[in-house]
This record gives sequence, structure tokens and C-alpha cells, in this order.
Amino acid sequence: SLVGSHCRQPPAPLAAMGCRSLLAGRATAPLLWLVLGAEPFGGAGDLASYPNCVESNIVLRNAGAHAIFVDVTAYANKGCWQDNCRSSDKFAAGARGICAIACLEIDECTHWAYGEQDGGLQCFLRKSDLGREQAQGWDAGPKDCVPPALPDGFLALVASELESLRACDAGKSADCPDMGRAMATWRFAISSLQRAAQGQLDANAMHFVEQVSEDTDNFMAQMTEENFPVVISNNRQLFQALRGWLASHPMPEADVNDLSLPNVVRGQLCGVTSCYVE
Repeated sequence: SLVGSHCRQPPAPLAAMGCRSLLAGRATAPLLWLVLGAEPFGGAGDLASYPNCVESNIVLRNAGAHAIFVDVTAYANKGCWQDNCRSSDKFAAGARGICAIACLEIDECTHWAYGEQDGGLQCFLRKSDLGREQAQGWDAGPKDCVPPALPDGFLALVASELESLRACDAGKSADCPDMGRAMATWRFAISSLQRAAQGQLDANAMHFVEQVSEDTDNFMAQMTEENFPVVISNNRQLFQALRGWLASHPMPEADVNDLSLPNVVRGQLCGVTSCYVE
């Protein structure tokens, strides 16, 4: 619960940004970011093989044995088994890359297939490729057959600087009507920051990043208009303090029409449960 919670004092001698209390609005000691010398890094996957690793005209059927039933709400909100995206072996996806990324990120998945079923484009998640069949228009691949990953620092910066998210800095308004989508976008930005920061930030600074992440998650479990601008202010201060470092990461060009990319790269807020749907 957010009741009684507040932004904790960062450990001394950190100094350079303030963190307002959710209750009293007081500023704590500022934060000094100590960045280590390691190079920025992106995500995982066999980048060189995609899309050559994709098998065309192959579908991987469940055949009563090969499906995995997992939570796919991070990737979709429809097209799931019995309309339950929290336990499904399939989901509706606007692009093949989303299917491949889902399989990469879901531990139980070893193979994926993507194609048209029942008038829509579907992603199948599998624990083997033993249900393989010829099927015109379908594509299939193993877990490591994924599109090149965008750098996490790039994703964190792009998400945090969306104009539609900055419109929420002052709180809920006509320009920021959906607190859920705004906070889901912040959570995406913070998660990307956490991945980019591993081995890059001083341990005390990393601890403060984790605190901001925890406060964001707590707020999303109990959202109120009163605390909304306070949580966002803390997030904004965190990212403003790290902006120069984030901007030093590779900034690739991205196709805003590529539906396999997260919403934030295409200039849109995340959906409440997924950054691949509205």
C-alpha cells in the first residue's frame, strides 16, 4: 500500500537530485550518480541469424503435447486461449517479431510459430518443434531466432521523453487522461533502465533506481490522482539526472511503422498490461 510510504533517503554521500515524499512533499538529500566504465549493452539473442533463421510455410501445432500455457499479457490482450491471456499458448500479434521476442523472454518457450488463424494473425508458443506441419503463410523459429534487440538505454530514454508522457508531469488532465497507460510507460522505461544499468551504475545509485521502481509498482497497485504527480515527479527527476548517461548509449534509427517494436519507439504510450498493444 502507498499509504504511509515515501521516497527513502538515498545513502550518503549520494547527492544531486531530490526525491519528494508522497506524504509531505519534502525533498531528501540529492543523489550523485557514479557511472562505471563498462560499455552500454542491449538485449539477448542471435542477432546475425534473423530473419534467415525463420522457416517459411511451417506451423508448430500443439498436437496435445507441445503447447505451453503461460502469462502473455506483456505481449497481448486478445487472441488468447479461452480469452485468458494469463494462461495461454497463443495470442494475437501484429507482427512476427513480437512472437519471436515473447518466446525469447518466456523461459518455458523453445519454439514459436506465427501466421493467420480464424481471420487474425496469431503467435503460437511451444516447448518443442515436434508438432511441425506444412502450412502456407506460416513462419516458425527456435527461441534464439529473434530480431536485433534495441539498446535498453535507448528504450529507457525514448520512453521517458515521449511528449504524451511529459504531458502527465503535472498530473491527470485532458492532456493526460489515462493514469494506467502513463504509469505502464514509466514502468517500461524504468525496467529498461534497470537492465541498462546493471554493472554500469554505482551500487548506491542502483539502490535508488530500485527504490523508484518499487514506488512505481506500489503506486500502480493503488493509484490515486493525489499521488500521481508526486510519483511522476520522482521518476522524472531520476531520468533527468541520468539523461546524459542514457543519451551516450547507441541511438539506432527505428521504423515507426514496424509493429514488432514497442509502442514507445513508435511514439505511443504503452498499454496498461503490454507495450505492444494500446
